[in-house]
Amino acid sequence: MTKSNQFLTWIGITALVAFVAIYAVELFHHGGPPVTIVWIRDNFGKTGLIILNILIVVAFLALLPYRRTTISTWKQKGVFVAFVIALMTEMFGWPLLIFLISPLVEVPSVRGWAREIFGHYGAMIGTWLSMIGLLLIALGWRQIHKAEGLVTSGIYRYMRHPQYTGIFLFTLGWILHWPSVITLSMWPILVAAYVWLARREEKFAVEEFGDTYRRYADNTPRFFPRVWPVRSRSEV
Repeated sequence: MTKSNQFLTWIGITALVAFVAIYAVELFHHGGPPVTIVWIRDNFGKTGLIILNILIVVAFLALLPYRRTTISTWKQKGVFVAFVIALMTEMFGWPLLIFLISPLVEVPSVRGWAREIFGHYGAMIGTWLSMIGLLLIALGWRQIHKAEGLVTSGIYRYMRHPQYTGIFLFTLGWILHWPSVITLSMWPILVAAYVWLARREEKFAVEEFGDTYRRYADNTPRFFPRVWPVRSRSEV
């Protein structure tokens, strides 16, 4: 692993640790706002809270493979998929950032009635989903940077785009944790954008790996693992 990759790895680890440190309290039942959020807001104000969340999100995005100079550079390392993920970071990273910090600014909120209906369980489930999402992104990043060629083992054995799945879970968890009109409105658009990117990525992957990728795609779901295995064509 190069020094630049090691640096990105440490940034990603920092994001995971920071997120857990701030929001792990939501995994357990408690009254009122999380004590960590209250402490940060009391000591650094709302601006400090927003800046801290921005830094966490930036570090979280650093787990996604960064863009190289040319497409051919990515092809030489056999991780063409990573190039498209890097494009996603550039194209949709800022909207994702706005999506994540919107609960911390003065925007319309539906948090009140959501808490009345679901109580604290919405925040608990949302925090778990967000942590699982971050873990999927970290695992996908780690495996794709260790490999040479098409990655079909590990987490990629169960889904073709674990990092996109991680983004879906992380942002959905954020909605459950702290819903607002903006987040509820943006989430379907965000999902549609990443679905489009995944399909575009797969076209490039077919060009790069041919029938090998087609067979992989036939047997592996795009975003979520199958509940039960599907019989291969040879068994039909």
